[in-house]
Amino acid sequence: MIPRDKRQAPQRDLLETYLEDILNPRHELVQMGKRIDWSACEQHFDRLYAVDAGRPGLPIRLHVGLQLLKHTYALSDRDVLDRWVENPYWQHFCGEVIFQHRLPMDETTMMRFRHRIGEDGARELLKMSIALGQDTGVIAPESLKVAVIDTTVMPKAIAYPSDARLAGRCHRQLVELARNEGIKFRQTYCKALPGMVWQVGRYAHARQFKRMHKVLRQMHRNLARICEAIIDQRTMAQRSARLNHKLHQALQLLNQYGDRSVKPRLYSLHEPEVVCIAKGKARTRYEFGSKVSVVTTSKEGFVLDCQALAGNPYDGHTVDTALKRVLLHTSRMPEHLLADRGYRGSESTFLSKIHITGKRRGRGKAHPDQQHRRNCIEPIIGHLKSDGLMFRNFLKGFTGDKTHAVLCGVGLNLRKVLRKLARLLWPYGNGRYLRRILAILWSISVSSDESTETGDLLVI
Repeated sequence: MIPRDKRQAPQRDLLETYLEDILNPRHELVQMGKRIDWSACEQHFDRLYAVDAGRPGLPIRLHVGLQLLKHTYALSDRDVLDRWVENPYWQHFCGEVIFQHRLPMDETTMMRFRHRIGEDGARELLKMSIALGQDTGVIAPESLKVAVIDTTVMPKAIAYPSDARLAGRCHRQLVELARNEGIKFRQTYCKALPGMVWQVGRYAHARQFKRMHKVLRQMHRNLARICEAIIDQRTMAQRSARLNHKLHQALQLLNQYGDRSVKPRLYSLHEPEVVCIAKGKARTRYEFGSKVSVVTTSKEGFVLDCQALAGNPYDGHTVDTALKRVLLHTSRMPEHLLADRGYRGSESTFLSKIHITGKRRGRGKAHPDQQHRRNCIEPIIGHLKSDGLMFRNFLKGFTGDKTHAVLCGVGLNLRKVLRKLARLLWPYGNGRYLRRILAILWSISVSSDESTETGDLLVI
C-alpha cells in the first residue's frame, strides 16, 4: 500500500525527546535536509506502490534518506541502520520528529526498496543531487558547458575465477541438483574433488604446469561424465529449470577450457554477467566486474552521469548514450566534452564537440584553457572507489550493477554538497571572520599596553 507518514504529532508530549530541541540548526545535514525536495521524491516513488492492497509501507523519505546516507558515508545496509539509531542528525534527515530507540526496518527492506526503484529511481536521485548542487552553489551555471568523460571498472564480489575452482563448484552443485530430482550415478567423483583442487593449486605454485593441466583435464573429464549421465536419463522437458541452467553452465565451462577464442566466457556461477576487463594497471592486470562510464564537470568534478555498461564495449561507442543521459539529468547538453585517447573515432558525434586530449605528441584538439582539465576525472574515480562503494559491488545481477553505479555517483555529489554547506554555515569557516577576530584581539592588546605605560587600569 502507499506509504502513509504519521510521524507528525498533533500535540507535543512532555515525556518525549524532540529532535528540534537537541540539534544544531546550522548543521550541514539539517540544512541539506531542508533543501531537498522530499515531496517530489514521494510523488515519483508513490507510483511504485499499490493504492489499497497490502499493509501501508514505511515513509518514502525514510527509505530515500537511508539510501542517501548509505552511499554518502560508504556503509553497508546493516551499518547504516545501526548508526541511524545512535545519530539524531540522521534521524532528523530521514524525517523523524521524536528520537527513536529502535531500528526503523530490517536490512532486507532496504534491499527490496532498491530492487523496487531500480536504475530509473536511482537516476531520479542523481537528478535531485545535481539540482541540489546547483541550489547550494557547488556547480556554477557555466560549469555545465564543459564535461569530462572516462570509463572505469566496478569489481564484482566474486572469487578469483580459476579453472579448478569453477569446475569443482559446478560439479558439486550439478550432482546435488540431479540427486534431488532422482537421477542416479554410477560414480559422482565428488570425494576426489577437494584433493584435485588442492593439487592444481600446489602444482601452479611450483610452476609445474604439465602436472597442473593433467589434473585439470581429469576434473573436466569427470564433469563431462556427470553431464552425460544427466542427459541420458532426463530430456530437457523432464529436467527442472535450475538443473537445465546449471547443466548449461557446466557445458560452457567444458567448452571454454583450453580455448581462449570462446566468447563470452563464464567467470562466476552465481554472477554469469561478469566480464574480464584489462585497463593496463600494473597492480591488477585483470579485473572482473562491469565497465562503468562516468561523466563529470571539468571544474568542480560533480558527477553528471554514472552508468554500468553491458559487456566490455569500446569507449568511443558509449559517448552518445552518456550525453543523452546528461541531457535528461541537467536539461542541457554540454558544449564541449573532454576525453582521452580511448575515445578516438567518436569526434564525429552530432551531440557535442569531443576533444581528444594528448593526441599529437601530448597536444590535442582541445582549447588551451581546457586541455589540462581532462585529468580531473581521475581523482573523482578514485574517490568513487575509496570514499564510496564502487570498490566492490555486492548487488546481484546486471540490474544491481546499474543501480549501484548510479547511487555511487549520488553519494559523491552529496559529499561535495555537505562540505560546501559546512564551509558556508560554520561562522568561523570563512577567513574574514577569523581576520576580524584577530584584529579585535590585536587592538585590545595594543590598548592594554598603552594603558599600562600611562598607569591606567584597563577593564575588559
